[in-house]
Amino acid sequence: MKNINRKNQLYFDFGRDYEADLENFFFSSKNSILKAELNEIIEGATNQKLFITAHEADGKTFLLNSLLNHNRIKELQSIYIDVSSLKNDENYLEGLSSFDLVCLDNVHKIADNLEIQIFNLINECKATTTTLILASNENPNELNYLPDLISRFNEFKRCRINPIDDDNVIECMEFVALKLNLEFSKELIEFISLRIRRDFFSIKKTLQDFDKFLYSEKKQPTKISAASFLKSYLN
Repeated sequence: MKNINRKNQLYFDFGRDYEADLENFFFSSKNSILKAELNEIIEGATNQKLFITAHEADGKTFLLNSLLNHNRIKELQSIYIDVSSLKNDENYLEGLSSFDLVCLDNVHKIADNLEIQIFNLINECKATTTTLILASNENPNELNYLPDLISRFNEFKRCRINPIDDDNVIECMEFVALKLNLEFSKELIEFISLRIRRDFFSIKKTLQDFDKFLYSEKKQPTKISAASFLKSYLN
C-alpha cells in the first residue's frame, strides 16, 4: 500500500468487519436510494463521492465494511479509516487518492489537525478515479468545521440511513430471522418487536441471544419463553 507503513495499516484495521456483506443488511423501502447508490459502486462505478448520515447503530460502519469486503474479493485497493481515532499530527491520509475506494467513518469527530488533511484528500480524489465515501452521525451543515471543508462535503451525493420504525420493524425482524435460519412465527416476532430497540443491530443481537437462550434452556420459541427471556435481557 503506497505511503502506508505497517504501523499505520494496523491502525487503519481498527473497526474493520471482514464478515460484513450488503446481502445481510436490511434495506427498507425508505432506504432504496442508498441501496441503489451502493450497488452502483459494487457494480464498478468509479470516482463516486458519497456522504452517508445515520444515527448511532443504524449501520453506517457495517455498510462501509461491506463495500471494502467486496473490493477485497476483487483485489481492488481499498481502505477503511475511523477518523475519530486519528489524534496526532501525522498525515495518515497522504497518498490515498491512488486507492480505488477510501471510506472515512465518524466524520463528525474529526480532530482539528485533520480538517486540512481531509480537505486536501477530497481535492486530490477529484483528479482520480477514487471513490470516496464519508460517514457521519450529522449532516455536513451541522458540523462545526472550516467553511471550505463544509463546502467540499456539500459537493458529495448525500444519503441517509433512515431508521427502522413501526412501519418496517416486523419486516426487518423477519429478514434477520431468515438470514439467521431462525424459525419464529409472525405472532412471536410481533410480540418481541413491541419490547426491543428499533435499530438493525439491536434487533439482530436480540434474536441471536433469544435463540441461544432457547437452546440453553431447552425451550420452544413461544411468547411465554420470549417473555421470560426479555424479562432478564432488558433489565
